[in-house]
Amino acid sequence: MRKTLDSNLLDPKYLEESLGSFHNATGLHIEAINKDGVTFSVPGNFERSEFCRYIRCQSEGEKKCQDSYKRASVEAAKWEEPYFFRCHAGLVIWAVPIMIQGISVGSIICGQVLMWEPDHFFFQELENLNAGVEDIEKLKIKARKLEVISPARSQAAADMLFVVVNHVLRRNINSLDEIDATRVQQQAIRQEIEERKRNHSPDLSDYDTYLKKERKFLRYIRLGDRTRANQTLQSLLTDLYTKTVGDLETVKVRILELATLTSRAAVEGGANAERIMMLLKEFNKEIEGIERVEKFFYKIQSIVETFLEGIFTLANKKHLAIVKQARDFIMENYAQSLTVTNVARHLFISPSHLSRLFREELDCTINDYLTRVRVEQAVEIMKKPEFSVAQVSKAVGFQNQSYFAKVFRKYIGVTPLIYKNSLY
Repeated sequence: MRKTLDSNLLDPKYLEESLGSFHNATGLHIEAINKDGVTFSVPGNFERSEFCRYIRCQSEGEKKCQDSYKRASVEAAKWEEPYFFRCHAGLVIWAVPIMIQGISVGSIICGQVLMWEPDHFFFQELENLNAGVEDIEKLKIKARKLEVISPARSQAAADMLFVVVNHVLRRNINSLDEIDATRVQQQAIRQEIEERKRNHSPDLSDYDTYLKKERKFLRYIRLGDRTRANQTLQSLLTDLYTKTVGDLETVKVRILELATLTSRAAVEGGANAERIMMLLKEFNKEIEGIERVEKFFYKIQSIVETFLEGIFTLANKKHLAIVKQARDFIMENYAQSLTVTNVARHLFISPSHLSRLFREELDCTINDYLTRVRVEQAVEIMKKPEFSVAQVSKAVGFQNQSYFAKVFRKYIGVTPLIYKNSLY
């Protein structure tokens, strides 16, 4: 009797569809087994070969086949790759492990073939392996009907099957990750709402507070400040959830708007414009059929993380730690009279080496990044009416107000005074 696989571990329908496509492409018999060697899926209910069906109907035949499959599954899981073996009846079979989070839950069994034309020695061995079979001559007739494939073809089929199985597993893991992320999102919103209640924080009467927080979030995006960007995004989503009372259409409009603004901020921060626009287009398609607020939130968090990776593309860079430390040091000390030497001394490396890393990894100079940080901080401070332009200039590390005005205009498009007056 077949047993099903726990649907919480793997999507049986998608697995069967994928295995069915493999069978149709190769013509090879295939079946999925659990870790005990018991078959739980035969794509399209394709029958086993006559040889296998006859072996299984013998006394203890079913159990012997399961034991063979179980041993093969253990070996495949041990090496985490296709494992070739001969079953107890003499056929060539290979097992591809199904590994979920490092744990074996079974294998995909394929083959039940021969790698050479049956000859005298083969039939002699067949008799020895199957001494308990009722009619050995009948078994020999069925053996002559088995498909004979070359070692090269069998290896290619095993490699292809390995790719198929890993695709199914990656798809399943992504789905589980999404479910977990959605649960985390729900919990984070509940916790923040409770925290606001405990602190007697005022409710949002309009979008004023939300938009101010949104501007701060976009500033962090432009600076590539992943930690602060994610923290502010979480707070933004909580604001959006409480303000809209979970209304799906309103949330969708705001999320689309936020994704567009974030994409532009990422490009301003140095990300590749073509790639960012392509990602935004895919994002807009993905959220079309969403019917849950939490799913919207999960999607916007995912795309924001992708945008952030695109700004400085640090994920696979070997000098990630050094560059990140330098960037953090600048973020914390931008108001001081910083130089490349100051930053390099803090990291115990030479200024020339640090400068080269910045150009290689971030595609900008240290001074470029420092200036960008100072301008972004100046924009934030200018929201406070008690600070004059001269005070803002000094607060962010510019000693020369004229130079500050020149740099500010280059980045923002207007002079500091015009920008400040536009806020009130």
